[in-house]
Amino acid sequence: MADFDFKEWADLYQVDPDAFNARKEAVLAHFVEQAPEENRPALEQTLFRIRMTARRSKSPLQSAMEANKLMWESFGKLREKLEEFEQLSAATSQDTPPRTNSLRLIGADSTQAPAPHRAFADADQAQPLQNPAARIIPFKASGKPVH
Repeated sequence: MADFDFKEWADLYQVDPDAFNARKEAVLAHFVEQAPEENRPALEQTLFRIRMTARRSKSPLQSAMEANKLMWESFGKLREKLEEFEQLSAATSQDTPPRTNSLRLIGADSTQAPAPHRAFADADQAQPLQNPAARIIPFKASGKPVH
């Protein structure tokens, strides 16, 4: 939806709210149809929750505020999963030595960083940093070609 025109949508809402809602539902249905099959149930559930919240709301502003609240709840759940991943990743990196397919993350407050000439050195031969903010996060290739 790179050609989204806010003024066009706002004008449509002012002139014909029913046509606006029909067009909005058609666009949402299109996005759900284009999503990978495994993501569709979650998207449909999210849309259902937003629609039910909008029906219970007494005004468009209240509806938007409730949808915003749902978004922040979802963001909080995503953040929890990210923290779990970081903890798991930190525990895994302490058990196994760094491999060539690992990333080394260095905090912004890092006082010790690898020398520039070592930036592309083999990770198996690189000396670990003495910075407690640095950690190794292994990753797996998805099997998809790199762009």
